Amino acid sequence: MKALKMSWYEIKKVLRNRAVLILTLIVPIILAFLGSSFYPTDLVQNFQLALYNQDNSFLGNIAFLLIKQFLNFENTLEIKNEEQLQQVIMQSKYDSILIIPKGFTNDLVNRRQTTLYIVPNPHKIQNSMMIYTAFKAVFDELAGIPEIRVDSTTNFLAGGGIGIDETRPKPEIKMLIPSLEDGSLVVSSSTNLGINDMFAPLVAVVAILLLSMIGIAYTFGQSREMGLLDLYISNGLKLRDFVLSKLIAYIIMGFLAGLFSWYMFRLFGVHSQAAPWNLILLILVSVFAFSTFGLFLSSFLKTAKASSFLVTAIIGVMFIFGGILIPIPDGSFLQYMANIFPIKYSLDAWRKLTVLGYGLFQISNEIIILLCFGITFLLGSILFIKTTQKA
Repeated sequence: MKALKMSWYEIKKVLRNRAVLILTLIVPIILAFLGSSFYPTDLVQNFQLALYNQDNSFLGNIAFLLIKQFLNFENTLEIKNEEQLQQVIMQSKYDSILIIPKGFTNDLVNRRQTTLYIVPNPHKIQNSMMIYTAFKAVFDELAGIPEIRVDSTTNFLAGGGIGIDETRPKPEIKMLIPSLEDGSLVVSSSTNLGINDMFAPLVAVVAILLLSMIGIAYTFGQSREMGLLDLYISNGLKLRDFVLSKLIAYIIMGFLAGLFSWYMFRLFGVHSQAAPWNLILLILVSVFAFSTFGLFLSSFLKTAKASSFLVTAIIGVMFIFGGILIPIPDGSFLQYMANIFPIKYSLDAWRKLTVLGYGLFQISNEIIILLCFGITFLLGSILFIKTTQKA
């Protein structure tokens, strides 16, 4: 009986908290509406795939026709020459480009090793990696190539007529990394990229979010709720010193969490083409942006529960509508919505470093945007804290 009374007391306490109640009611409605309105049912079919056939032999053209029929994409672009290829790369209006090199069909017929090339879009790495892994999975599972057996009619009919040539080597899938400056292509040094290479940066960013963003929001809300902030300020501590102490602590912890998560994936075989110092800089800038974001969200709330609940809700929104778990359709409302979240820029930069092997110059825009986010959130936090503290 006492347990029931305590439970009812806890429920009433939650219902009295307007922030929790409003978020509990509004967030599911918003998520359900946005999810059903802006995610098309044929999301995968909306991928922009470009095909470039360099094998202009008779068999090559026949094989190219078969590939086009197999793909059956309504918005597939056929590239005619090198000039058009470079133009498509520079315009970035594609998700991936499939290149069939010269002599591909002849090598295939003569049982020589063959290679197909995939060119990813640096601005749509998630989409590109999905296409790359799909093609790679198809050829990895290819047991052999069907062929008509040449023998007597009796043997032909008895053996079924068509057999599988398991001695023919399976085509390799290699990635060509495009240059953002001139559209030139370089073969990726990683030969066995997979879905984990795209997934690992996401896990590292999640570790940063959970520790730095939620952590700083909860501890700041707790300091306010318990009156510690007022006590520190009344004893002569400046507000900026208090904020800075919280920020430094959670930047350090978030940095260590992100680094640990990433290198755990590396230990289990995830590929990385990033220069270590470039990745360390990106992690520090990302942690700064996320920590200040958490501080900003908690700066106008006065309890630890409200702060952590709000931050958790915002993180959920970022994951669903920030282009993190599900690719966002081009030209949709969500594409513009995703740009207001720092997580998008952190993940984009991380994947450019580790998957594409880009350098610091190629991710400079993402670094600058994350720094701008961090500085804006920090200044906004101090302003809100001063205003609410006086009130």
